[in-house]
Amino acid sequence: MVRYCLLAALVLVSGCRTQLPPSADGRKEVPLKLVNVRAFKMGQPDAVLMLTGGSGGLLEVCNCSGPMPGGLSRRSGLVQSYRKTFTDTMLVDAGDTFWIEPTDIRNEYMLRGYGQIGYDAVVLGDQEWAAGPKRLSEILTENNTPALSTSVSGAGVVTAKAARREFANAKIAVVSDISREAFHFVPKSLVGKLQFSEPAEINQQIDELKSQGYIVVLIAHAGEKSIEKIASSTKADLVVQGHTTRTNKKLTRVNGKPVIKVGGYEYVGVVAIKADGNKISDVEYRAELVSTSWPLDGKLLLTYQAYAHEAMMKALDAERTTGLDYQSSASCGQCHKKEYANWKKTAHSKAYATLQKVKRTGDPSCVMCHTSGFGTKKGFYTYAKTRHLANVNCQNCHRFNAAEHRKKDFTIEPVGREICQTCHTPVTDPKFEFKAKRKKILCSGHPGSESDTPSAH
Repeated sequence: MVRYCLLAALVLVSGCRTQLPPSADGRKEVPLKLVNVRAFKMGQPDAVLMLTGGSGGLLEVCNCSGPMPGGLSRRSGLVQSYRKTFTDTMLVDAGDTFWIEPTDIRNEYMLRGYGQIGYDAVVLGDQEWAAGPKRLSEILTENNTPALSTSVSGAGVVTAKAARREFANAKIAVVSDISREAFHFVPKSLVGKLQFSEPAEINQQIDELKSQGYIVVLIAHAGEKSIEKIASSTKADLVVQGHTTRTNKKLTRVNGKPVIKVGGYEYVGVVAIKADGNKISDVEYRAELVSTSWPLDGKLLLTYQAYAHEAMMKALDAERTTGLDYQSSASCGQCHKKEYANWKKTAHSKAYATLQKVKRTGDPSCVMCHTSGFGTKKGFYTYAKTRHLANVNCQNCHRFNAAEHRKKDFTIEPVGREICQTCHTPVTDPKFEFKAKRKKILCSGHPGSESDTPSAH
């Protein structure tokens, strides 16, 4: 059975050590060593607005191919470093926090992590509403998440129409505009249960906030052309384009109004504001990469490990599909001796050890690509019970059973780019180069063109 140590004194995720919170034996918590944040050209701002969005359920990045940007533990270190430097800071997520499967358990842990980081508000986008009003309400209640939804409402879902913060020299209010058109992949039956505000109602909300002395930030889920139209017509002081996985590194202006685009787990958008009453007199923007330069928050790693434990248990308990009749590479090697000897020299033969090294053996998303047939009836189950199917074995690439290729008329299917990229995705392995990497894993004695690679492992 997979073992977990949720209160370990040391965790390795991206090759960096971090002190975790106090455990049952009474160890004291060691504060994060926060880093210095570079000053803004404007000097000390009246308010700093930090924005994230489009995280898509990603709690921690893979790191199996080397240190990667992103993850809630690093994001927390970034946010805390900013808060230490600029006390008048507001933190808001622009939405699409949930994984594409709206009822997936990772969504609950995402909001739990956001609560630990201390978000002032999380905008509810289409990916959140796709869970359905009843389940969304349960998730929000369980995590005490400050949910923001100005333009969309559903029965039983408690949300704020605006998120407000009042600082010494500035009052900031954030509203959201999620149109019906943004719900591309949500079932119509579910969309029919939601209520959408008209643009005039949102403008009225902005007018009221302005009359109360607030600088108003509008987070809109819209495309490039629509965002220009919104920025041109709204009375909000700053427009944020959400519903995206890309962050622009520079601020743009539409009719003189500042517009920024924030999305993707790799970046945090930071807006420094100088206020003149309920208006912005000066604004400065930067996109901060969530890299290893920021401290690693052990509390968030514990949250990830708790998720990994629960997710793995659910995956192991779920009904398993039949799939292939998976065999170990050693079994294939009884006949294919040269090929087996070559496989043992490749990184594929050590794939599970990579997970053990970075302590990710509890995440089903990782186990699927570092073992053979995880989640299938005859595939990898646990290291203790199916150790022979740990690592990337022959059938990960050669998708056929042993009995099939013994038939007289059997024709082997080429193993090409599409097989490799089921695991070597732009997220898990952004520097993956098919032609260069495939040379390292070709079985000996076979040609090297992409079209005739029947024995590439």
